[in-house]
Amino acid sequence: MNTCVRRLLTGALIALALNPVAIYSQALNPTYLADMPAPARVLEVIKGKDAEDTLERQMGAMHALVDVIDDMAYGISHRYVSVADNTKATPDEKRIRLAYQTAYAELWYKAKEKDTYEHDRELRNEIMQKLFSEDFRKLYFQSNQSAAKAFKDFQDKMYATPAAQTSTPISAAPLSSGGPAAPGSTGEMRQCVASGRTMRVCMSEGMDKGFNQMFGIDLSGLQATPPTGLRMTGDYKAADGFRLIFEPDQVTMVCKGVPAPTPYTVQVTDTQANITIQNGKPFVVSLRADGKLAGTGQVRVTGQVPAGTRTEQTTGNSTQTATRTRELTPLEAGQYPNAKQNGQTFTIQDDASKFVNGPISRTVIDFVTKTADCTLGVLSPIGASPLQQVKNDADILTTIGAGLGALMKGGDLNAATKEMLAPKEDEAITPGLRMNGSYASGSFGLTFHRESVTMACGDSEQALPYSVQHSGNKTMLMIQDKPTMQLMPDGSLNGSGTVQVNGRIITGTTDDINTPFVFALHPASCPMGRLVAGAKITAAPVDTASIAAALTAATTPATPAGTTSLRIAAHPVLSSLLAGKSLVVLKDSLENVLASAGVNAQGASSRIAAWAKACERASTDPLCQKGVTSLASFVVARSTLDPTGTATFMNIPSSGTFFVVVDTAYSQHLLWNLRIDLKPGVNSVTLTENNTTPINR
Repeated sequence: MNTCVRRLLTGALIALALNPVAIYSQALNPTYLADMPAPARVLEVIKGKDAEDTLERQMGAMHALVDVIDDMAYGISHRYVSVADNTKATPDEKRIRLAYQTAYAELWYKAKEKDTYEHDRELRNEIMQKLFSEDFRKLYFQSNQSAAKAFKDFQDKMYATPAAQTSTPISAAPLSSGGPAAPGSTGEMRQCVASGRTMRVCMSEGMDKGFNQMFGIDLSGLQATPPTGLRMTGDYKAADGFRLIFEPDQVTMVCKGVPAPTPYTVQVTDTQANITIQNGKPFVVSLRADGKLAGTGQVRVTGQVPAGTRTEQTTGNSTQTATRTRELTPLEAGQYPNAKQNGQTFTIQDDASKFVNGPISRTVIDFVTKTADCTLGVLSPIGASPLQQVKNDADILTTIGAGLGALMKGGDLNAATKEMLAPKEDEAITPGLRMNGSYASGSFGLTFHRESVTMACGDSEQALPYSVQHSGNKTMLMIQDKPTMQLMPDGSLNGSGTVQVNGRIITGTTDDINTPFVFALHPASCPMGRLVAGAKITAAPVDTASIAAALTAATTPATPAGTTSLRIAAHPVLSSLLAGKSLVVLKDSLENVLASAGVNAQGASSRIAAWAKACERASTDPLCQKGVTSLASFVVARSTLDPTGTATFMNIPSSGTFFVVVDTAYSQHLLWNLRIDLKPGVNSVTLTENNTTPINR
């Protein structure tokens, strides 16, 4: 597993080698890059308590220096220069980032622990103190403040509630201007996440489509498109070791160590499901009622197997290190213990790395064609299909990003590797029949994915686990907590009655990296009927009154098993007063927050009352502004109450104490500062006149 990580890491670094020249030049762009220390300088200065700790601290330092470049590019000129999109990075930024990443990779192979000092604040401060001048430190911290403001502006724009962008209420908003969100767009990404699918799969699919939209590059052409209809999943093994490993687009046969991928089809009869595998002479295996596959006869498998390795000479990039003498100013010389003084000038010898293009040697694996014969028999499921192959650049970036995301959430290298190679969304997929493609009729439709099916009713979408069961002469589609549908002989899906789709929309964001979004329920009901493969869903007219009634009636919204939710709803008497009003969730009482800002009661019954009165006088009142400013560092989440005065937070911490603060218009001024003690499962609170906070009215 470590080998896989190394290969991914090495591949990512090689892809960044865009300019094989020295790190530093006479005039760098931006000019402040001249102060960035060479990797050799970092290795000289950054030490630990022992050899292993030194390696780990030096790795953290290289990681931090890449962050410094990224932070300053974004903070000073609002340019995003990370690995995922470095099109706005200057050649000098690319070269210097690459030098640090190369040094990081070399240390990675030597260190036992990989992420001990990543994002370590004390190490960051040590780097700033020992490796940079005072002028650079001032510029860096100024850029950090600018970056924070720019990022907040970006978040406000991207994740603003629909009510803030338009006067149309959320429940009456049309389906993305009359149709689905554009492929690869931010709107499609948000729709995917709101449906309940993971960020990983939404990013992977969004990037595939985004490449086509942005660059005209259709990555889907790099891999086969699975046929619509019944498919298989799972890893099946016979007693003699013969295996069938199913993916949506192909099955890999493995006979005595010889692998061979090939297409397959699935047909159902009155009694069973048959899988026909194309292998020169096709053969058939049947899916039995006990979940095992059964076949008879011999199967011959021809494929490529490794026969050994050899070293060959080729041309490519390699790193060379050269020692140079560099002049320092007296201010800079204080940061270098080995600096030598020569009159009024100081000099130091350091190493500079550069990439050169020339002869290199590499190890090549030789493959030979081999044929093996196996006997078909009973094949038992031994687990889910392995992680589907990484088939294009978007998949590579998503896989690496999934690992980095696990690290950012506090996970260790093992957790990152597991997320890269065995994502949790694949864990619940049971071997057996699956579906592929999109089916629709009128306003209702289904879209099948590797890990789930997305139900759509108009613009309301919900992703749920599903299974396909063949019993007797019927093949049934079972969607979690939804009515059953039948796969018909003509390939359509047939259902009866009405189904409610408990969709959601993104209404805000939080500061929690594990649960970054705030959701509001957006349910809709549709007749099921007969769904045709390949048909497009049409947006149903939105009935504002019926949706509002559904929201009001849902006192306990559906919460996925194992998660925690919080529903905040206005009493019917107050719903019109609170509709569209903002609410914030604080990690401390509003009274304590105001106290920390130095707000005094000033003769009122409480600090809250004094602050509320100041804001009634004028929003520009100094006391009002002081209280508003103090909220920023205590806010956990924000949202907007929908037309019924309701907001729902999904996937929140299962314990802890928080305070919900809601404020009405000053003409009918009511204010709530409610304590919420979260418990696992569904939490709810109703805003009434009885639980308001007194403000001396």
